[in-house]
Amino acid sequence: MKTCTTSAGLIAATLLGALFTTAAVAADPMLSTGGYATEMHKMEMMKMLDADGNHMVTKSEFDRYYSSIFDELDKNKDGNLDATEWAGTKATEQISIATGGYSRELRSMKMMSMVDKNNDHKVSKDEFIAYHDMLFKAMDKSGDNQIDGQEWLAKQTGN
Repeated sequence: MKTCTTSAGLIAATLLGALFTTAAVAADPMLSTGGYATEMHKMEMMKMLDADGNHMVTKSEFDRYYSSIFDELDKNKDGNLDATEWAGTKATEQISIATGGYSRELRSMKMMSMVDKNNDHKVSKDEFIAYHDMLFKAMDKSGDNQIDGQEWLAKQTGN
């Protein structure tokens, strides 16, 4: 009887732990897709966002960069990205102001569905910016509205 109670308790604890771990991963936008997070956290990407070259990415630089990314993807200039605009029409098509790896990972249909919060199969500029605001907040561990190199690389270094 004692073994059954202990086993049942261990099973319940394991299931609750898995539930909370899954919820934490789902709540952390940095863990949304492994490929996207890996490509995002490369120093080459940080340099692309760091407009003034001071080795910090401010919230303003971050917002301008992602606004530019959206504008480049929005080929028909209607303020929404459909699947064709999101994924591109050619397998080799990439965003001109991003690394090839980052462009490929961002433009996956899995990423589109994660950014498309209202599930209307389009991504508005507001949805796109809101998603990237979540990323900025998750990366800005110090809460000072700028991301330094250590914060940028935290995902890879485990710090």
